Amino acid sequence: MPISETHLLSEPHHISAHGGRIISADAIGVDTEFVRERTYFPRPGLLQFSDGEQAWLVDPVALKDAAELKELIAAIMNNKTADKILHSTGEDLEVIDMVGGAEPAPLFDTQRAAALLGWPLQIRYELLAKDLLDVDFPGGLGRNDWCRRPLPPAWIEYAANDVIALPGMRERLGEKLEQAGRTAWMLEDCRRILKRQAQAGDPVLRIKGAGRLSDEALDRLATLARWREQQARNRDIPRGFVVSDPALLALARKDQVREQDFEQLGDARQRIGKRDRATIIALLQAGPANYRRPPELNSLTAEEQARIKELQARVRSVAEELDVEPALIASRRDLTRKVQGVDCEWLDGWRGDLLPDIQRA
Repeated sequence: MPISETHLLSEPHHISAHGGRIISADAIGVDTEFVRERTYFPRPGLLQFSDGEQAWLVDPVALKDAAELKELIAAIMNNKTADKILHSTGEDLEVIDMVGGAEPAPLFDTQRAAALLGWPLQIRYELLAKDLLDVDFPGGLGRNDWCRRPLPPAWIEYAANDVIALPGMRERLGEKLEQAGRTAWMLEDCRRILKRQAQAGDPVLRIKGAGRLSDEALDRLATLARWREQQARNRDIPRGFVVSDPALLALARKDQVREQDFEQLGDARQRIGKRDRATIIALLQAGPANYRRPPELNSLTAEEQARIKELQARVRSVAEELDVEPALIASRRDLTRKVQGVDCEWLDGWRGDLLPDIQRA
């Protein structure tokens, strides 16, 4: 698909010249490039937009302190009459919120739309563009240092290609969804994607092995996990750079943490500074966090495991009828949470209509 023009917006007057055209587009393709290796928050490198003919690459590095940058992104996202088209939201939603303080609503996720029509659940952008529009896009540059300046011409071309086909893909997918009677499913799923992004998760559930702890140790882990989450945010470093998961688990297993316990945590990646050691000891000495074990951390009984298998078979049967992947309807984790008695909002909608027996269970 030819690009008539690619515009790199790196100065405030560039936004003045091009912002109106982007904001007024009937539907706008959106993508972001960022770096997230040694930070808690992603470092925005580019925000890309396209109306299907032109591509605009907004440079948040050059425009970092420009009020015009946030105003432009917020205006684009807050235009409720224009679909914002992304291919798999991933961390893009976080980048957009960081830069513009907004969310891309209404959202049209081409990867989710394709999955609802029978394509693989994780189909890549370039493969779907080939199937729908018969265009070829080279890949392989997504993991570059997008905060590097100046950007090489090949990177700029790659970034423009990543959005130029989105409006056309949305048009074709929209037609197919309408023909299949699944447009409402798509709208529901996109609303749910945005809702899920806005919800804060329990940091304990991120830690593999937490469910094997006793209730007392799990309470201590909750104290440590919440503290680590806040520290990672405040310092803008990955969670594991504050304290690794194995170290958190090892400390939580101890009835009383002492200074010498930190020397027994293992390799260098688990070393904890003196200030953090003192804070950890003080936090654990302050008393219980009154953390209630989530149902997800309970061990499954043989009866529950058998029930999950029954539900998986039911989901596979429905998925075969629809010609979609079973995980699109319900993953094993979704079904496990249902069996464990967790409130399953994923059943409030078209999935619940397809699976009334599971909804009532």
